[in-house]
Amino acid sequence: WDLSEQAFRLWEDPRLCRHLHLPLQSGCNATLRRMARRYTAAEFDAWVTAARAAIPGLAITTDLIVGFPGETDVEFAESLAFVQTMGFSRVHVFPYSLRPGTPAAQMPGQVPAQTKAERARAMRDVASASQRAFSQSFIGQTLEVLWESVREGHNGTVWSGLTDNYLRVATHSSANLANRLLSTRLVALTGDSLLGEVETEKRGMG
Repeated sequence: WDLSEQAFRLWEDPRLCRHLHLPLQSGCNATLRRMARRYTAAEFDAWVTAARAAIPGLAITTDLIVGFPGETDVEFAESLAFVQTMGFSRVHVFPYSLRPGTPAAQMPGQVPAQTKAERARAMRDVASASQRAFSQSFIGQTLEVLWESVREGHNGTVWSGLTDNYLRVATHSSANLANRLLSTRLVALTGDSLLGEVETEKRGMG
């Protein structure tokens, strides 16, 4: 929250990865107030919109807490709906865990464990769909991929790497791609990874 919109100009330097981790914690204003967060869901949305306008293809990841003390079914539904609209590339979902001595531990309306588990599952379903939609939006594009690891698959050698906005990409190649940044066309989504076709080697990485 200390970043100004001018700070987004830093991403004019292609050495910066197009990724920001912005902990939301809840998409419900009433819950945010109980958490003593100094922003509203609308303010968070506006900040994300400005970041995306300045940094095309930006991956935004976040943290969510479900079952915070006092969270009603209506408040959870509001948080869930907000997350559905945000298009996060990844969401880390945590059921609220009581910590003795904290203000939240003394709050009324402690949410039962079963309810927290059910809400966590629902939020993770939304998170998974959001992640897939973000990945699918890059199919057909050519991005640089830093190839990191290799394994033997059913159809030959499979390499795994990441784009600068943290898309996981796999490709089949008998060449040594280790630690190399290569121009790769993204052609399909298979499971949690995009399938890529290596086009042109950009440069070796020491």
